[in-house]
Amino acid sequence: MQRVMIFVDQANFYHAAKLRGQYADLIELKKYLANPDEGRVLIEMVVYFGFPPDVKDMPPKWKSVRDAMYATKEKLEFSGIMTVVHYGKRTGENDFSANIDVLMAMDALEFAIDVNPDVVVLVTGDQDFAYLAEKLRRKGIRVEAANIENQMAANLKKSVNAFIDLDGFFNGLPMP
Repeated sequence: MQRVMIFVDQANFYHAAKLRGQYADLIELKKYLANPDEGRVLIEMVVYFGFPPDVKDMPPKWKSVRDAMYATKEKLEFSGIMTVVHYGKRTGENDFSANIDVLMAMDALEFAIDVNPDVVVLVTGDQDFAYLAEKLRRKGIRVEAANIENQMAANLKKSVNAFIDLDGFFNGLPMP
């Protein structure tokens, strides 16, 4: 059995699901990426959320986004999935940025060194994770990146051992 750790950029996965007209079902994704029938056993799955900043004059749109993300976070935690929340910064009157890349990369590297999994799956298409993939591979860990083809950065795709096209995952889900 391959021991698998999964690290998910929630915003990136949500965007891929939206492009496919699907619900971003992270619990089903866990089953898909760590399927025991394929010789895999899940060690841990960690999902990284970029929440809107918690500001006094929060736009109503931010509140609804935050509430939906919080509900998803709670559902995941009750399903045995770890979550990490990063509160972003306001970048305009109604815009914010909550980049989780550094948090996810640091955690993935630390977890992988401490736990020594056989496989690390990065659920993202973000090119910022290419160096992380290379570092993990140098530690003897197989690295896979999971996303849809047109959302996968070329340098991340060539930095991993394998690319998992999530079209098959999304096609297997019932329509929302």
